[in-house]
Parts: sequence; structure tokens; C-alpha cells
Amino acid sequence: MLRNRSITMHQRGVAIITALLIVAIVATIGVKLATHLQLDVRRTGNIISNEQALVFVSGAEELAKYGLRLDREDNTTDHYQEDWALEQTFPFEGGALKGKLTDLQGCFNINSLFVNNAVNITARTRFQKMLSDKRINADVVDAVIDWLDSDVNTTLPNGAEDGYYMNLEKPYRTANQAMQSVSELRLVKGFEDPDVFNKIAPGLCAFGVATAIGINVNTAPAEVLSSLAPDMTLQQAEQIIPSEEQPPYTDVADMISRNNLSKVITNLEQLSVASDYFLLSTEVIIGQSRVQAYSVLSRTANGDTTVLMHSIGAY
Repeated sequence: MLRNRSITMHQRGVAIITALLIVAIVATIGVKLATHLQLDVRRTGNIISNEQALVFVSGAEELAKYGLRLDREDNTTDHYQEDWALEQTFPFEGGALKGKLTDLQGCFNINSLFVNNAVNITARTRFQKMLSDKRINADVVDAVIDWLDSDVNTTLPNGAEDGYYMNLEKPYRTANQAMQSVSELRLVKGFEDPDVFNKIAPGLCAFGVATAIGINVNTAPAEVLSSLAPDMTLQQAEQIIPSEEQPPYTDVADMISRNNLSKVITNLEQLSVASDYFLLSTEVIIGQSRVQAYSVLSRTANGDTTVLMHSIGAY
């Protein structure tokens, strides 16, 4: 009798433990399913938000194109005191859109070093001056030209083609075409060191256009303006940047005469006070999603503006 009761209690204990195990397993599965469901919901929400953000980016591009067209109809000079240069914020239900245009002709276009299958001597001289101002060996310009040109012949004495890059610990080939982003310069011989790249990068840009476009003296920073003359210092260049006290220049001759630079800047090639290329930086915030986009805009003489390229996340 006692034995039967003991067996029965043992069976009840096993049954209870089994039931608890089943409950624990079901609860674990339930938690896992709930977690997956929550992740799926969040993932779907992010996808929807990102798609919505891209629509807003497209709208920002259209607005920028319209603004640049109106600006060209209004005047033939470009500077950072104009309406197109103002950062704009457009709040909407559930988020906001921020957009800002910057002048790509205010920086030195690295692709202008090699144009129409030939080295652009003016651009080469100015780039070497920018390098020297930052205490970077100016001879590295040879490697940049080799990266841009279409042949596989090394520019002597400091160039670099596939023979150099393919022997690196992590080998790669020379692009032999225009750079799409200035960050590509980090792959070029002489700029692998982040400190070297970070020194020179603020005055540079690259947007896939290999033309000898003019530097806009109204929007160029001191790093670029100082490259216009062999003996001009960064401090001197700072003084000729347009400001509230220094109105924008009406033409290049105005910049020269107003600052008594006729004997300092002797090469006026590829200089201007008007611009054809702009960078639109757009940030869209929708709920928990944040999308950063960059668009390169090209404007013709009559004001027609097109999007040359755009990227999400980095430029």
C-alpha cells in the first residue's frame, strides 16, 4: 500500500516536472517568436521609412534645381551670401528634411589634374602649392596623375601604376579614371597615411567630372586661394575671402584689383566668379530613421540643372 502510494507520488512529481518543462519550452518559443515579430516589425518600419526618405531626397533635388535655375536667371555670379547657400529645414509630420548647397567650384577638383588625355599644368601647379602649404611632399602629384590617366605607364620619378599597388600587402589596381569621391585619394601612393589625407582633404573635391572648370574665387577657402600664387600664404588668402566687410567679387579682375594682386597672381586661367557644379547635402529624419544623402548638381549657362550623381550615407 505504501509502495503504491510512493509510486503514485513519484509519477505525480514526474508529471509536474514534465508540465513545467513544457510550459518553459512554450514560454521560450513564445518569447522568441515575439522577439522575431518585434524585429520584423521594426525592420519593415525602417524599410518603409528609408523608402519615404528617398522620396524626400528626390524632392530636395528638384527644389535645389529650381533654386539654382532662378539664381542663374537673376545674376551671373555665385557666392555664399546668396539664397541658394542658406541651409533650409522643412519639418513635416513625423520628421524633418534638412538641405544645404555648397559650391563644388570653391574646392580644388582633383580630377582637373588630367583633362583630355593630358596633364593640366595650371591645376598641377596649384595642387603642388596646396600640398606644400600643408607640408606634404609635392611630388606625390605624379601618383595622383597616374591614378587618373588611362594608360599603365608610370610617371617618373614618383608615379605609381599597377606594379606598385599589386605588390602591396592588400593588392588592388589603379583606377585609371576620374575619381568619384575625394575619399578615393586615400588609395593613392603618398596618401595612405590618414594624417596626410586629412591635412589636404578639406580643400579638395572629386565628382567624376574631368574638366578644367574654374575655381570660384567668391567661394574658395584659404587653402585653395593660396594656391593661386607661389608666394601667397594662408594668412594672406584669408584676407581676400569675401565677407560682410569684403563684398563678393563681380569678376576675377575685381578680385585682383581690389586686393592689389596684379603682381602676385599672374596666372588667371581657370578662375571665375560663377559656378556650374554644386553639392546638395540632404538629411531626412523620419521616426527612428535618419538618411544622409549627397547629390552632385550640374547647371548650364541658361540655368538648366541636372543631377550628375547621388549617394546615400557618404560622399
